[in-house]
Amino acid sequence: MKSFLNSAVLFFVFSSVVSAQVSYPQPKKIPQVESRFGVSILDSFKWMENSSDPDLWSWIEEQKTFTANSLDTNLGDDFAKRTLEFRKLREEQGKITQAADPVFSRASVPGLEDDLRSMGVRDQRFIKWEVPSRSLKSVPVKAESSRYKLTSQTVHNGDLRRVIVSQKSDNQVVDILLVKFYTFIAWQDDESFYYISDLDERIGGGRPGLFRHTVGEIQSEDVLLLTGKTSSSDLTIHQVGERFFAEADGTIGSLQLSTGRLTNRLAVNGEIVEMSAGSEVEATVLTFRNANYGEFEQLRLRDGQRRRLLAEQDFVLEKTKRIGNNAVFVIGLRDGAHVAAILSPLGELTMIPGLDDGTIEYVSHTDESVKLSLETYSLPKSIYAYDLKSGELKLLAKQTYPIEIASEKIFYTASNGQRASLFIMYKKGTALTARTPVILFGYGGFRIAITPAFGIYESLSWIEKGGAFAVATIPGSLDYGESWYQLARNSGRTHSFDSFALAAQELIARGWTSSQNIGMMGASNGGTLVAGTMQRHPELFKAAVPIVGVMDLLNFPLFTAGKYWTTDYGNPFNEQEFRGIFPLSPYHALERKAYPATLVMTAEFDDRVVPMHSYKYVARLQEFNTSEAPILLYNKEWGGHGRASGSARESSRFVSAFYTFFAQQLGL
Repeated sequence: MKSFLNSAVLFFVFSSVVSAQVSYPQPKKIPQVESRFGVSILDSFKWMENSSDPDLWSWIEEQKTFTANSLDTNLGDDFAKRTLEFRKLREEQGKITQAADPVFSRASVPGLEDDLRSMGVRDQRFIKWEVPSRSLKSVPVKAESSRYKLTSQTVHNGDLRRVIVSQKSDNQVVDILLVKFYTFIAWQDDESFYYISDLDERIGGGRPGLFRHTVGEIQSEDVLLLTGKTSSSDLTIHQVGERFFAEADGTIGSLQLSTGRLTNRLAVNGEIVEMSAGSEVEATVLTFRNANYGEFEQLRLRDGQRRRLLAEQDFVLEKTKRIGNNAVFVIGLRDGAHVAAILSPLGELTMIPGLDDGTIEYVSHTDESVKLSLETYSLPKSIYAYDLKSGELKLLAKQTYPIEIASEKIFYTASNGQRASLFIMYKKGTALTARTPVILFGYGGFRIAITPAFGIYESLSWIEKGGAFAVATIPGSLDYGESWYQLARNSGRTHSFDSFALAAQELIARGWTSSQNIGMMGASNGGTLVAGTMQRHPELFKAAVPIVGVMDLLNFPLFTAGKYWTTDYGNPFNEQEFRGIFPLSPYHALERKAYPATLVMTAEFDDRVVPMHSYKYVARLQEFNTSEAPILLYNKEWGGHGRASGSARESSRFVSAFYTFFAQQLGL
């Protein structure tokens, strides 16, 4: 492979000849050369990985001023104001559908863990472990303490959390813990409880650990009961005294089951989507071993026996929810949106009709019906009741907004020749032309499907001004099955980048925008998608906004949650995988050429995708860009990984910044 050092040295020789088009704040440069598997890699901004370097913060402050001076203040204030107004309206409208939601009564079962927080890139989604009381054994583990209560809050809106122990009698705080990827399990007695934390310095390697803490004791002396794996294809049952803990795929959860009959280690061969118990305690597993669109299996914890619950369908299987009498509520994916069905005790699958392309969530059920919520790109949340006997779907409640949105689903041809869905939203009555400002959004990784959501990324403030917002289904998700995900792993990530560009070309070919009026945006892995697409297809877009993206694909496992991402990006410290990753690393792939206007956004307390990714990327992009298009950095103060982190006002400013940038660049 050609040494990166050679091209970098040539740049240093001629950098004084070819001057930058824009005068940016200049960071210091400390050339460092690493030889990895025979490849010399020069990194003059590696020093930015040290977040305590005062020179870094001086440069960030200068960038902050530069960005503020580059964005239209009046336009930004207007976007921020409208974003806050729409959020307030959404909260008020939520009361309409809340009235149709049931009041959930949590089972007061000793030691029952309701929510397990997944680790890493899956956005810490929750898995419900629901084990009825008849399968439990009375042991000295308590659901809560009679003396204390626990509350938690994020630290700087990141993954680090502060757990506060206070007395029930007078709310006096008596203890505080710091934990990461926090999951509370249960009280062992009135004075001690179990919890999960992923503190690297405590465990080593960043693996999740199960601890027991006694109120008032020093946290560093907490007992580590067991250590989970960062990834595993097994479900392991751990017994601690008379207590059982289930560990699967880097997540540890509590179970309180009858003793003496459980297999210790079970091959999952998929993802556990639900835990349930009748006469047997079982895990519902979504597996793609023999089915591209997935199958549901029931895994019996007692002995590891399996049985098929639902075979492969003509849509991608995603979730299940048992709804009584052995019936199952099933949610799946079809062309970028959810579908729902009922699986009868006899194995018959009945699709629920009459639901528009949207995101479907289970709400509640009775013996006669099941409630579900639906949200689409053009309509906010609605609550429906589906009659299990008659098959009638009845609307119970819906939210309404003063702005009417039109949405269309079309299709484009992805880089592998496969048809894929593409949605576009705009204000009803607006005619799409070649001059329409369009923002194209994507994610494309980690099996995550972006299903329809009303006002996605607070786009209402953009749409009401005449802009359009599009969302593409990109390889790397599960929208079209396991093969669609596998296509974009490791060196195949070029399929994500190129398909994103092809989605933009489809919008342009239809005359709905042009290369002078289209921008792209994505967050987290979507930020990586934007940066990679911009590198390969810079002429196609007028503007780009990568948000909290993973830009340094050669060093990401060394920082916080990065160790969990090698399944998708590959391991840059493995020679074979390194050679596939190196050409695709957004930071390292930058070269001296014309790039579109770019606003790189990060948050100073993002402890998932650490901000050094964005800092280094901006420094190098500003240096290498030959066009007059601005390269800006937005560094959210007191914010974490999520765009909505921080105060409502700061979050609205964050959102208004990228819409202001797009408005200026795309001609809104």
